[in-house]
Amino acid sequence: MLRPTLCFVAAVVASMAAQAPTAAAQTYPDRPINIIVPFPPGGADIYLRAVQPHVEKSLGQKLVIQNRAGANGAVGTEAVRRSKPDGNTLLFNVTSSVIMAPLTMADVTFDIQRDFLPITDLLYSSIVLAVRKDLPVNDLGSFIAYIKANPGKVTFSSSGLGSAPHLSGEALARQLGAPMTHVPYKGIAPAVQAIIGGEVDWGFTNSAGTLQHLRKGSVKVLAIAGGKPPPGYPALPDLEKAVPGFENLAVFAAIWAPAGTPRAIIEKLNSVFVAALKSPDIRKRYEDLSLIPAGNSIEATAKAIADLTAVAKRQVEQAKAAGVPFQ
Repeated sequence: MLRPTLCFVAAVVASMAAQAPTAAAQTYPDRPINIIVPFPPGGADIYLRAVQPHVEKSLGQKLVIQNRAGANGAVGTEAVRRSKPDGNTLLFNVTSSVIMAPLTMADVTFDIQRDFLPITDLLYSSIVLAVRKDLPVNDLGSFIAYIKANPGKVTFSSSGLGSAPHLSGEALARQLGAPMTHVPYKGIAPAVQAIIGGEVDWGFTNSAGTLQHLRKGSVKVLAIAGGKPPPGYPALPDLEKAVPGFENLAVFAAIWAPAGTPRAIIEKLNSVFVAALKSPDIRKRYEDLSLIPAGNSIEATAKAIADLTAVAKRQVEQAKAAGVPFQ
């Protein structure tokens, strides 16, 4: 019997293989392509804009990037789900949004595995544990000791209720046996600013958005929450290894199309985006931002999404059992 992850990947491949090439797919694209980014401008969209010129040159059409923020990414994602599956409206989103929203928000109806087809993953962002600069700790060991010595008094920020940083923070508190107070913000940028300003003690943040603050001495970074070491950072201990039972929710950005999009279009888009991500200037630009360039096959991207979904479901189930609020 196939494992659930492999079953999902096989279903994705079979679904696309069953779609015969159409005349529209053969001439695709014949007009500008809309890519919806369900977050405010100046955030995740800057990573998509980095590859935009390469992709436009290869396709011979413009990419029109539209920011449609709201509901932790659910508003823009739902707009793509309802769009015509012809390759002219795509979704650029981070996995912590498209996977977490249906699991933690009662009014979200989309399912990333059912309603969308992955094109490729663009990049991975390591998750780091950042603390305010005046917190009396300087390494992971002293941070853990501080939490245990101050149960219920330590505060951590996140990008919102039910977000990946929120659930990971709650998971760490459970594994350490020391409760902490969660302070939600509207997005990862204000959550990082809360650490810098001393409004909270610490938080899980992405490596890309934290590097500049680390270099300025505005925050201290004590660990990575699992995954690959982020470019530009000093050697950091791995929280998954230091705290048995803690499981990190990886974060990567990917491109999706609505379910039903012809396979020929998905394959063409995959080849173009992967080629762009292999260019030396894009790789350097991502690495300078402490991002890890990706650009995998359709099947590999589908498997990564399925694996992360399984981790997210475990964390949500554990959080619900512990009475963690999501709304």
